[in-house]
Amino acid sequence: KVSGFIHNFIWYKRIFYKETPHIVPSVINKITQADLIVLSMGSLYTSLIPTLICPEIVDAIEWSKAKVMYVCNLVAQIGVTDHFTVSDHIKAIETYIGKDGVDCVIVNDETISDKFIKKYKDEENKEFVRTDEKTLKNMHCEVIKSKLITTEDGTVKHDALKLSSIIFSYLLR
Repeated sequence: KVSGFIHNFIWYKRIFYKETPHIVPSVINKITQADLIVLSMGSLYTSLIPTLICPEIVDAIEWSKAKVMYVCNLVAQIGVTDHFTVSDHIKAIETYIGKDGVDCVIVNDETISDKFIKKYKDEENKEFVRTDEKTLKNMHCEVIKSKLITTEDGTVKHDALKLSSIIFSYLLR
């Protein structure tokens, strides 16, 4: 189920289950023993947050000594995260896991060509997620910026090798 509320002129959706989900105990065990919890890009309200609304999952994240890392989407999802900045994504996640629940965020710092900006706007009515550094700084969330995009098949995507290297480097600190 989805309900919503407005905060700073942005429509936030509130997600909840009609029935209590059942979590496999080994999932809780893996989260509590993790060295790093990575919340990855994808549909914020239909992929990521449905996992984070389970009380057992949130408790496991809180019990874990691991840092929580969010890999922010490159592109907004039409009708779902339109006009969302990076901090808006994090605020939505922290609605479920608690304030200051995200320790760091990985964002793209590469200039996207006018060709792709126009293509996404004209053909798909999509916009790229903007990094609002001033707000992020006030949120006590470390921002890891890197040139992360690759353009395969005429689309803009995260470069998996670059991204995995950043995650692994963070883990080794």
